[in-house]
Amino acid sequence: MSPKVIDETTLHAREEEIMQTALEIISELGVAGLTIDKVVARLPYSKGTIYNHFTCKEDLLTGLCNRSVENVAALFERAITYDGSSREKMLAVGYAYMLHSQLNPTEFMLVISAKTPSVREKSTEKRQEEHLELENRLLGGLLKVISSGLASGELNLLPHLSPAQVAFSLWSMSFGTIALLHESLDRCSVRVEMQLERELINHSNILLDGLNWQPFTQDHNWQETIERFKKELFADEVQQLRAQSAPT
Repeated sequence: MSPKVIDETTLHAREEEIMQTALEIISELGVAGLTIDKVVARLPYSKGTIYNHFTCKEDLLTGLCNRSVENVAALFERAITYDGSSREKMLAVGYAYMLHSQLNPTEFMLVISAKTPSVREKSTEKRQEEHLELENRLLGGLLKVISSGLASGELNLLPHLSPAQVAFSLWSMSFGTIALLHESLDRCSVRVEMQLERELINHSNILLDGLNWQPFTQDHNWQETIERFKKELFADEVQQLRAQSAPT
């Protein structure tokens, strides 16, 4: 009797189910609490079936990280379609990143774990290559906006900076601001009065002003731009966030 052939759609759905189960375990127990045995205990699949998809816990963590980065990349690509200046498009990218972190807090923070040497070394080469491709996709979106700013004259790049350095600065600033104001962290006295959306916009504008990227903060109504983001670009995500925050 020949073995049963499973189509790609079924395999993908099963892989998504495995990752979602792993994410639930991490949400409950933290990354240290994730094991393949715990995943198997919650699913109608054998350990061998799980290993056909993910070779180990670390490979599963990289898979989760890649799924998160893919979702972020899709949001970034939507952000840069905004009908506005190149600086507004870049701010839309940061806003998209913030929305992703609020809607998917566990996945957002998983990026740190997935980048540790112990995880990278045990992940399959295929998933590591996929991760690199996805990060290049993210960077490509940022570079596209930077190129647009340079072409329009809205951005005057300082001689010692390259577009890639600017992209990395913006990405790392957004990640750091979001991570430090993450609701899962204890707030020190300095952070307790800070609100994520407000501070992300403030820090983005400080950095963009410093990069000599027009229109400058004092020359534009940025709150109006944010309201347009909410209505024109990210209405579904904003609605999801409001639904999550609504009292039960």
